[in-house]
Amino acid sequence: MIDRDMLEAYQRRWQVVADMEAQERQQASVAHRWRQLNALLRMAAALGLQPTGDSQQDDMVRQRWNRLAEAYLAQAERRLQ
Repeated sequence: MIDRDMLEAYQRRWQVVADMEAQERQQASVAHRWRQLNALLRMAAALGLQPTGDSQQDDMVRQRWNRLAEAYLAQAERRLQ
């Protein structure tokens, strides 16, 4: 049986994990997020899942991501020069 102290310790451990994951998400670069998004889209396509929703809104989101990716890559390239 789980007592109160064990339960609180368990919850604290998982809160530490959640905090670390949140920190990792905040530190992720645009390029990393872009790769993650593309991986998810490829996986959905491979599983035969069809996107649902407003395709016009989806296109707007893709255009925003493309602009962000282009800006990020241009900035990264300038830093390398």
